[in-house]
Amino acid sequence: MSIRHAKIAAVGDPSVADRVLDAARICLVRAEGGKITLAEVARLAGVSRPTVYRRWPDVQSVTADLVTREMSRVIAGEPAQGTSLGDKVDRIVAVADAIRHNDLFAALWSEPSAALAPYVFVRFGRSQQAVLALLNRTIADGQRRGDIRDGDPDQLATMVLLICQSTIQSHAIVEPILGERWSPELRHALMSYLRSAP
Repeated sequence: MSIRHAKIAAVGDPSVADRVLDAARICLVRAEGGKITLAEVARLAGVSRPTVYRRWPDVQSVTADLVTREMSRVIAGEPAQGTSLGDKVDRIVAVADAIRHNDLFAALWSEPSAALAPYVFVRFGRSQQAVLALLNRTIADGQRRGDIRDGDPDQLATMVLLICQSTIQSHAIVEPILGERWSPELRHALMSYLRSAP
């Protein structure tokens, strides 16, 4: 598609939306989570600014959609294996580890006041809701099997999300202490929290 045709493409066209999000991802990683503009995103995507503005009113809304897409891809990239509590916790830790090593999330966490702070201190974003729904199903399944302790699955899932989110967010500052023990220690914390009493 030529730039001219891209500029008049319908904003609802999934290929245009993906190109804008791809461009935003490149800009954010390149800026190490710092400020970017819709103009530079549009330029890199090869579309006009009005095309971008028809769907996203500001950089924050583009970033929100990008974070949701990125999180969905990370979750989809970690297939479920096995049904035991250990298997479930291993998958949660694998997802947390994938997020920790994701270059977009690493960039956004490097400047949390600019990009991710609203999702930590202000509102519960769509990507967090998607993770919470997955955790809820995982915990409810474990409770039916008897290897996850009793309790409201929503509440247990929320605490698991908070444990993982804060662990991911703070991993850089505790790297000198935890080093390679980050994943095993997170696994131990989750196993201890979720394990059904004997």
